[in-house]
Amino acid sequence: AILACSVLSENIRSLFASQSYHFPIYIHTGRGPLNVVIVYAFDCTNWTSAWYTVDGIFWMVQEKLTYFAGSCLGYIYVISTPNTYTLDMKVVDPTETKETGYTKFAWHRMTCTKNMASGLAEAHKMISSCGHHNSIILFFSDGLVNKGDFFDGTQNFVSKVPVHTFTLAGDAYNHVLHSIVANSPGGKFHATAVPERPNLSSPFSKLLDSLLGATPKDDEKPPGTVSGREPLDVVIISAFDSTNSTPAWYTVDNEIFWLVQEKLTHFANSCMGYIYVMSTPNMYTSDMKVVDPADTKETGYRKFDWRRLKCTKNMASGLAEAHKMISSRGYHDGVILFFSDGLIN
Repeated sequence: AILACSVLSENIRSLFASQSYHFPIYIHTGRGPLNVVIVYAFDCTNWTSAWYTVDGIFWMVQEKLTYFAGSCLGYIYVISTPNTYTLDMKVVDPTETKETGYTKFAWHRMTCTKNMASGLAEAHKMISSCGHHNSIILFFSDGLVNKGDFFDGTQNFVSKVPVHTFTLAGDAYNHVLHSIVANSPGGKFHATAVPERPNLSSPFSKLLDSLLGATPKDDEKPPGTVSGREPLDVVIISAFDSTNSTPAWYTVDNEIFWLVQEKLTHFANSCMGYIYVMSTPNMYTSDMKVVDPADTKETGYRKFDWRRLKCTKNMASGLAEAHKMISSRGYHDGVILFFSDGLIN
């Protein structure tokens, strides 16, 4: 994933650099502002792996645009149920990071109209409102053929700025992605695979290997090659308020959870559980089940029961509940992974 992320990072940097010069963005002085709009060209009613991936890419682009003073970054995505779309664009603020979130975006949500061309027309309006000449659109498809008001008209839309298209999975929609590029000046279809975890590091993956039982001599082998390994029970605690989907939530729920799931498939009959709190309305959610290799990031947690209960006094960030889940399994090998957002909750 790190190699793929590096490739994509270079790919995006080259898009920025190719707009008017051939020097790395961080050593070039006097660079004019650059406008970028990220199009989520898939249904975002549910937070799928495609959503999380593009959200990670958003911050990659945000960081790069801090080198172009006065640049703007925008986004547009659709929620097919109930047929609304959300968009905004603003000047890039270097103080905004993935940790702080999009503190100054206005989140305009409106009802979809006919033939919105996957938001390309709205992307053009946002770009023109900023008044800069240098602009590009990054268009991300989930690889599916999506239809409806928001998506209709995409194939025939004629762009005035370069549109660079990417597929997150599959090729069922590639013919449309190629049409978009053909109808834009300087656009390109990028076959480079988009990394599934743009923000997860190789060292962290190795750290999890060590926590889950791989010894130094097994360092170059997956945990499943350690012979005679007994089942291992793991509970992930999101020790922060999950009322809103913060960057901390995305990191634990979308990245770390699935990394642990993948590693536990090497330990037959292991269990994985989770617990998190929503301080408003003072409820917590938890569950634990045998790891099913058929459950993937793409399918979601199909067999979790999502038990939601009212918080009681002195719950110790869910540690007591985590112990109950582990003890109910009867195995001696159990670990708890406890993630804090760094705040005093």
